[in-house]
Amino acid sequence: MNNRLFFLLILSAIILTSCQAAPPPPPITAAVNEEFILHPGQSAAILGTDITLRLIAVPGDGRCPLDIECTESGPVMLHISLQKGDNRSSESLLQTFTDNDGRVPEGPFEGIQDRVEYEDYIVRVKAVLPYPANFSGRINDTDYQVSFVVTSK
Repeated sequence: MNNRLFFLLILSAIILTSCQAAPPPPPITAAVNEEFILHPGQSAAILGTDITLRLIAVPGDGRCPLDIECTESGPVMLHISLQKGDNRSSESLLQTFTDNDGRVPEGPFEGIQDRVEYEDYIVRVKAVLPYPANFSGRINDTDYQVSFVVTSK
């Protein structure tokens, strides 16, 4: 095999392996009434409930970046799934506003769904980080960290 062909094969192999998506973060366990963090693609088994919460993605972030002044800031959207045991999963699209530290205010917002009821529990968003720093920057989906809490109804 000539050196040029060998070099092209090695270069192609490097490029193909570097383009593969990173594996999802490992699943975690979390207790009821305890705040926990998920990254997109990651799931949490809720101790004592047989419920698994998965953060599928962060499909939209309309929060006002820190480097500009906005008259309004939009919500951040979260795509989650919930599953009890081997049952079919249930997907929800949540939205919430946050302060500049990424924390979700306690009160509900009219027309905004920052929580979902599932079985005998309420799943609520507590924080979304990072907060957008500048107008021209885009946050990669894998960089998001979303805090949730699961409570009894």
